[in-house]
Amino acid sequence: MMQILNFFNDKLTLYLVFPAVLLSGFYLTIRLKAVQVFRLKMSFKEIFFSQDKGEGNVSHYQAVSSVLAGSFGTGNISGMAVALTLGGPGALVWMWVFAFLGAAIQYASCLLGVKYRRKNEKGDYVGGPMYYLRDGLGLKRVASCFAILVICAGLACGNLVQMNSIALPLAKIGIAPWISGSVIAFFVALVILGRSERLSLVASSIVPLMALLYLGGAAVILILNFDKVGSALLLILTSAFKNGDPFFGGAAGWGMAQAMISGFDRAIFATDAGTGSVPILQANARTRDPVIDGVVTLLAPFLVMLVCTATALVILVTGEMGKAESTNLVLGAFQRVFGFNMGGLIVIFSLVLFAYTTILTWGTCALRAFEFLLGTKGSKIVQLGYIALVPIGAFMKVGTVWLIADMTLSLMLLLNLFGIFGLRKEIIVDTKEFFFDKMKA
Repeated sequence: MMQILNFFNDKLTLYLVFPAVLLSGFYLTIRLKAVQVFRLKMSFKEIFFSQDKGEGNVSHYQAVSSVLAGSFGTGNISGMAVALTLGGPGALVWMWVFAFLGAAIQYASCLLGVKYRRKNEKGDYVGGPMYYLRDGLGLKRVASCFAILVICAGLACGNLVQMNSIALPLAKIGIAPWISGSVIAFFVALVILGRSERLSLVASSIVPLMALLYLGGAAVILILNFDKVGSALLLILTSAFKNGDPFFGGAAGWGMAQAMISGFDRAIFATDAGTGSVPILQANARTRDPVIDGVVTLLAPFLVMLVCTATALVILVTGEMGKAESTNLVLGAFQRVFGFNMGGLIVIFSLVLFAYTTILTWGTCALRAFEFLLGTKGSKIVQLGYIALVPIGAFMKVGTVWLIADMTLSLMLLLNLFGIFGLRKEIIVDTKEFFFDKMKA
């Protein structure tokens, strides 16, 4: 069964996701005048210096922190290790390609997500692809299918995968999976069962801390192994466009196609760009114009790629490639430099924070999808069910969990791209009016 699912997932990425992202990404990049490049400065200003005037429940900084809380997950650490194992070092190049093109797609989806948002019965602003698929294009069934996929992704990507990645290193230091799963579930409940603003408050406090902790540790490793960084980068670049070495590209040395498949799968998982989860989170932000919300989220994919690149380089320069799987590969790299105790502490603490915030973020996305389908009356039951599933991820097999996550996110991305393509004229017109008409006036 696993072989069939792997075959299906590879073909889905190679023949649908890859060309869809390339075509839509290049199209939006050209028509929006490389918005992901020339509006990055504005994105930074809006996040950190904007007064956030307008309707909404949280600030842009808090909204983007929630986005990064979902993106800065175990996909940046254990997911990067999986990408190198399956696709070789060249997988990182294809992750860079996806992040660049995905940023333009994310801009478009967030613009639409806020434009078509509405208030629910609790007074929260809700939006996302299901709303612009339904209200913008009149595709009620497609919108419902997307919402179902979001719920599945919340369970697989945001819940089971995250807990699975935490359980591996914690088990190595003697903490049983049922203990780690129960403790994380308890802290998830403290946030998820509160008001919607609680996620943003928690994310805005934790995200800077966990990013600095992990990147600081990675920076020390790269400085100490600076003489190997150049050769590691060269290996990454050359491996992306050749048949590859069997050691680095997996047992069969699958080469360029496998590097691309693995890179795109992991980039989708790591950045969430184009999947439609980001506009669901961004819809709650105080904003003056939907275009601004598109701009605000441009920074996120590039920050995520910074973490992923740091992870890949750390694994390569420390010589840990091929010595373990998933999280344990990164754990070994940090322990080689910092020692068993300190290295393990940095990775495990970072992973716990990364996974915890991602579980929270995807729980919110799944709840919004459920409310879109059935209203807000059963929200508490959904939240309790989501919390109860957290410990289960600690016992699942790594390959099974990642495979389910990959397929679900790929299907979300394809449906979201369908909505963006259908509303592409609105995206282009709104962008032109904001940047070339309103800003000149």
